[in-house]
Amino acid sequence: MTLVMRWLARSRSRSAKPANSKLLYHPTSTLVLGLVGGGFFLALAILSYVFANDTGTLGISLFFAGFALLGFVFVWEYFRVRHSLEPGGMRYQKLLSNGGKLRWNEVTRVHYSQSAKWFRLVTKTGEVVRVSAMLVGLPEFARAVLDEVPSESIDTTTRDVLRETAAGHPPSLWA
Repeated sequence: MTLVMRWLARSRSRSAKPANSKLLYHPTSTLVLGLVGGGFFLALAILSYVFANDTGTLGISLFFAGFALLGFVFVWEYFRVRHSLEPGGMRYQKLLSNGGKLRWNEVTRVHYSQSAKWFRLVTKTGEVVRVSAMLVGLPEFARAVLDEVPSESIDTTTRDVLRETAAGHPPSLWA
């Protein structure tokens, strides 16, 4: 697991192409992890259902199918979730709903969730945008937030995380 997490962390740290320097997107490792993990658990679900014995039940097959679904959520996230930094704001796309555009001066709160591994931005209208720590392009995002969002909207712990991220050291994906 440690090796996988290191691989994921390294893949998000790769430099974005100059044309995409303002784009926040999932690295290819997210797609690979989703396909391999989802495929593995889907195969286990099918095998446990087809070759049922005294220890295998429909419940076990559904349990494995649930994990397969989680893997495919990674795949969906890879293709769907992308954000782009723009002068004065950011365009965002959510996993399960429509995206939109937020203006930096409308952000009332920025918080980094250590457990969820995302930055949570709340606007004056109550819109919540989450930016995953898995994304490529986090240093540019962090610099934009530090430069553009009113400082009273960022808590001190999050400000420290943003400074480290802007310096090229994004938050750990493991701890």
